[in-house]
Amino acid sequence: MVEASADEQVMRHLVAHGFSYVKRRHGVLRFHGSLSCKQGPIKIELGISDWDFVSYPSIRLLERPASLEGVQAHLTANNGLCYYTHGAVVLDRFDPVVAVAQCLAQATEVLDKLALDPTYRRDELTREYLAQWSVGQLPEPWPVVKATVAEKSTDSRVAALGNRIFIFGDSQDELAAIAKALGEPLNDYGTGFSWVFRTVQWPPMSASFPTDLHSLFAWLKAWDKSLAGDFQHRLGHDRTYLQRALLYLMIQSPAGWIGIEIPLGSLQMRKAGERKPSVYRQQMHSCGKARGVVRLTVTDWSPGFVHSRNLNFDDLTNKRITLVGCGAIGSHLAEALVRLGAGQGPRGHLRIIDPDWMGSENLGRHALGYPSLLQDKVAAMKEELGRTFPLAKVESVRGNALAVNDLFKGDLLIDATGEEAVSESINAKHMAHRPSGCPVLYVRISGTGGAVQSLWVDAHKGACFHCLRHTDARGLRVERFPIEKTNAPAWIMKGCQALMPYAVSAPMHAAALATDAIADWLQGRVSPRMRVLTRPGADVHPVKNQDPKRLDECVACRPPIVLLKKA
Repeated sequence: MVEASADEQVMRHLVAHGFSYVKRRHGVLRFHGSLSCKQGPIKIELGISDWDFVSYPSIRLLERPASLEGVQAHLTANNGLCYYTHGAVVLDRFDPVVAVAQCLAQATEVLDKLALDPTYRRDELTREYLAQWSVGQLPEPWPVVKATVAEKSTDSRVAALGNRIFIFGDSQDELAAIAKALGEPLNDYGTGFSWVFRTVQWPPMSASFPTDLHSLFAWLKAWDKSLAGDFQHRLGHDRTYLQRALLYLMIQSPAGWIGIEIPLGSLQMRKAGERKPSVYRQQMHSCGKARGVVRLTVTDWSPGFVHSRNLNFDDLTNKRITLVGCGAIGSHLAEALVRLGAGQGPRGHLRIIDPDWMGSENLGRHALGYPSLLQDKVAAMKEELGRTFPLAKVESVRGNALAVNDLFKGDLLIDATGEEAVSESINAKHMAHRPSGCPVLYVRISGTGGAVQSLWVDAHKGACFHCLRHTDARGLRVERFPIEKTNAPAWIMKGCQALMPYAVSAPMHAAALATDAIADWLQGRVSPRMRVLTRPGADVHPVKNQDPKRLDECVACRPPIVLLKKA
């Protein structure tokens, strides 16, 4: 006996439950039927195109009941229903009948809540307001991009990136950097016709989004009377905006940025309005229903959004960071720091120090590749970061970090050299700068990469880098927290060079460990100060994360002896 195919099984089930087959077109199987909702049956069209159920079956209301009129959460302008967030539920591809029935049951529940639960309806629309604004309602909005707009800005620049993208922002330099990164010319239209307003109130529920001046004024008033009043005041007193044919209204709200394009009429009308803006404002009200407006969907490209989108804490914006070492660990860490906001903001700065140039021996575990061969590591890294994150302020210093006079000025120094002798020297200088020097984060790979380790050192408490070793009974300096099971270094010869072999993933693990420590610092915690991340399967001693204490005999971090003079 041949088992029925998935579409045959579903068709039989749906027909048995009152649905009728409509057609199959472009691979989509369509049915008409009704959902048994509490407010009465609602006719729908069901479309199934993906029998793996990675994409859920589509459901569209054939008739929208009066209880669901207007802008509603989960309902688009063409009555499409969003009943599951993409990826929220995994349907059983091996039981298509149950999978489809599960979708119909969920759709029924969503429609009942929308119609009968005002709190749910309000909360859900609030949560997905921008989705409805951007894609859910007709006519479709025009897409624009926002760069950095300062908190107190009342105007922003307007520019075009080539012929493709309209962009708003305060800084011409920032807009130019974005254009350069995209390989597009920047057409800067200047300031004066993009107004910025802010409100702490969520946008209102409404029967429709504004389509003309009349509905725009009413919508703003229903949203926030103070916001509407400020807008009306500026329309009646600002003489400069009428020099342009269009006015762009940009509103920052808890739901995100919302934009409106407002046409300002003929040149003759605007010239007359410049003499007396209050009269022109009155004309805008009187002809409001005849003057259409265009919704703008705003995509945020600003550093503040890019670098903090995935965080629930402040990023590295406005921090001054020095990274010593641009090798295997430092190169991956430099990329992570920039992604975390390093180099952003008026005060922000990322300085990378390394004395070496890129050789073929570096390529196997460095973040950079063949195009950087024979270049200074720091120069090549700065160029790459400038290409991928052009708004970050990065300084490259080729040379010995120990010769840099202001090494410990700023907010954080990171030693990613992985060379113990260098780390010891940095540590000695750091201890000599207490208590004024910035904190130092040391990160290194243990042995052949079975584990990576970081240590946070500041002026407050805890061990310094020199405290990670102590003197044994033989008078030898040995690891205080041994990770490797052997002290013999596993050097191998490649040509005339001695190399310590370790997995390609080891410097990435080290960079990730350091990044997590920095993220914790940004949230006000640095404990555990010593962290160890062990590669699964590695034959190493288990060393727990902890806050190691200073060694009494440590010559580097013990308090200096103060000799009291005799009176």
